[in-house]
Amino acid sequence: MFVDLHIHSYFSDGAQTPEQAALACRDSGVGLAALCDHNSWLGCERFAAACSDLGVMTIRGAEFDCRWQGYHLHILGYGFTPTPQLAALAHRSRELLLQMSVDLIKKMAPEYPQLSEEEYRNYRYDSLKGGWAGLHYLLEKGVTQTLSEGMPLYARYGLDYTAYPFPQAEEIIAAIKEAGGVPVLAHPCNYFSGLELASLYTIYNELCALGLGGIETYYPTQSKIFAAQTALFCEKKGMLITSGSDDHGLFAHTTSWQQYRIGCLMMEPHRLRLGNLAPEP
Repeated sequence: MFVDLHIHSYFSDGAQTPEQAALACRDSGVGLAALCDHNSWLGCERFAAACSDLGVMTIRGAEFDCRWQGYHLHILGYGFTPTPQLAALAHRSRELLLQMSVDLIKKMAPEYPQLSEEEYRNYRYDSLKGGWAGLHYLLEKGVTQTLSEGMPLYARYGLDYTAYPFPQAEEIIAAIKEAGGVPVLAHPCNYFSGLELASLYTIYNELCALGLGGIETYYPTQSKIFAAQTALFCEKKGMLITSGSDDHGLFAHTTSWQQYRIGCLMMEPHRLRLGNLAPEP
């Protein structure tokens, strides 16, 4: 049995239904899974129901955007019961993500006469195609040739994630814990892979002081050395050691994320540290 605790559906930017994700888990040998859509848990019940029918165990999850010391981080929340506070933080982040695309269209419109902020505000797309509205609008208007071409445009036009007031990491961590869940840092290699070990551990310690409960130690683009260093830190601190593919369904076929597939890490439970998240034997 494999473990995959980081999967997306069309309830955020994935190109698959919760039921399709559940089937992919079963077909890939994944026996314990978590749907972790961005700032949303709306698909979790459907995912859990489909997985139950297929003999796959599940954990409720979500992936939250947040800020911390100049970094834009993702914190995975596991095993929580939704609360008004957590819902408010998730809603705030979803609104900011939508505003980023409005701002991008507004900035690009003078250079691309086919773009219109008013038109974009009324634009709708098929969420089963994955990604988000801004990427599809640019593609349909001929500004880009693929969805992935639109991603770097945000930073190019000064609309990087760090330019927006997403919740602070301590807010997200506290809200997840108050909801009875465990906050886990997602894909640390995306932010910290170039750091020396001492600096990496300093950051981990500072996040621990905020109440972080674990780190996504095994991830498709995380090197073996980086994973080993992270696992050692977690072992010493008694933190959770998790694993996730970050699968986005067919959306991955249209981006550079082709290695991000459910079950791709073939990670067995005994190689992880799941604490209370682990299923009973």
